[in-house]
Amino acid sequence: MKSIYKIVVAVSLIITSSLSCKKITNDINVNPNQPTNLSTGFALTSAIQFLGGTSGGLATTNVNSAAGELYAQYLSETFYTNESRFSLRQYDYQGYYTGPLLDLQQVINFNTDAATKNLATTISFGSNANQIAAARILKAFIFLTITDRWGDIPYSQALQGNSNLNPVLDPQKDIYTSLFKELTEAQAQFDGGATLTNDILFNGDNGKWKRWANSLRAIMALRLTQADPATGQSEFQKAVADGLMASNDDNATFPYLNELNNENPYFNNYRSRYDYSVSSTLTNLLAGYNDPRLPVYAAPTAAGTYVGLPYGITGGDLNNYEIGNRSNPGNVSQIGAAFSSQNSPSVWTSYAQVMFTMAEAAHRGWVPGGDVATADYYNLGITASMEQNGITAEVAAYAAQPQVVYTPANALEQIITQKWLAMYMGNGWEAWAEYRRTGFPKLLDPVPTALTPDKRIPLRQQYPQTEHDLNLENYNTAIARQGPDLQTTPVWWDK
Repeated sequence: MKSIYKIVVAVSLIITSSLSCKKITNDINVNPNQPTNLSTGFALTSAIQFLGGTSGGLATTNVNSAAGELYAQYLSETFYTNESRFSLRQYDYQGYYTGPLLDLQQVINFNTDAATKNLATTISFGSNANQIAAARILKAFIFLTITDRWGDIPYSQALQGNSNLNPVLDPQKDIYTSLFKELTEAQAQFDGGATLTNDILFNGDNGKWKRWANSLRAIMALRLTQADPATGQSEFQKAVADGLMASNDDNATFPYLNELNNENPYFNNYRSRYDYSVSSTLTNLLAGYNDPRLPVYAAPTAAGTYVGLPYGITGGDLNNYEIGNRSNPGNVSQIGAAFSSQNSPSVWTSYAQVMFTMAEAAHRGWVPGGDVATADYYNLGITASMEQNGITAEVAAYAAQPQVVYTPANALEQIITQKWLAMYMGNGWEAWAEYRRTGFPKLLDPVPTALTPDKRIPLRQQYPQTEHDLNLENYNTAIARQGPDLQTTPVWWDK
């Protein structure tokens, strides 16, 4: 009897133990605070926020990166001058892929997959079509930035996770073809369903998303003026027909906030370091134009004047300049408060930029109107930039100056120079691309103190070392097609 009892107890313990172990096995690796499904609206916000660089840094993967502003010579470095002298040659694009691009691909996947598209964590943030369209546009904007910086990049096989750890580097020409298609389809994809929430760029306004996409298509089309003008003209005309930005209300503006975790990164830098002053390239040009934007773009010196720091200055020459700080300025100007306060916004693409884009297209005969239309768009660009910077009364007098009035013989230089002025502290990568494409405005090039053999403004950035180390076969294929992995190798459209 005792033997039977012992057997029953033993079996009971085994069964109880099995059930308990099964329960532990099912639950032990489940984090009750970790959601099982992606909240797509938060992923969209995360992608936009990454590009704004709200962490307080000035990483080169941000739209308003200091490196982009330095390459475009809006700023000069005050202490650590290596980046403005091009000593940093290899820049890493991995942050784009593992950050915003992955977030946006997830938004697209969750809104496409039948198993997830109707989940509350998906449809609470807008209709499936609206979320997919916005994610596609933002992805295209990011890929455009990457390819214009490096040339041939991972694109068609990117974002596939463990299924493809060695993506090919697609030719830039093919990437441009695909981006035209993506932007065209995405702007037509918005529907009348629930509007986007968690959209900190356009606050759920489908029309603004569409006009931004079309404006990006027009900007891309002008990149092809030398490499493929026929395609450029065709794509430009289709973008115009679909509708470009119509006023400053359409500007793609990143809104920084008056709080530590979402502040303008230049405010963060000026909290203690003061690594940047406005360049003399900028202040001299503004002063020569009697430009009322000068006291907006630059902060006054201790003497109440506006003086830029020479670009690329280094060594003992820096001893002639006192940088100062917010409360005690020196003898060179810092970035103006409108662009370096805690909540100063950053305009990634502006109506003014689009009007100058239209002016160049009219000058090239891509849109009708000839010199009359060119002058009209040129003046609209100037007016839009002034109004964007809070200036209205001085616009007419500024535009009437002989050095500003549109002259057909100097059309391209005037248009691109005014575009460069309008894009200050918004998207330095875009301004650098325009300089490479046109040679305007007349920047300091070569830079006498540069640490590169030719001392010229770079034509591209070199691939990250990880591409060479981990994806060597595809890396070699890309450089065999594109040219040596050097700063002096032009990208496809830079003829």
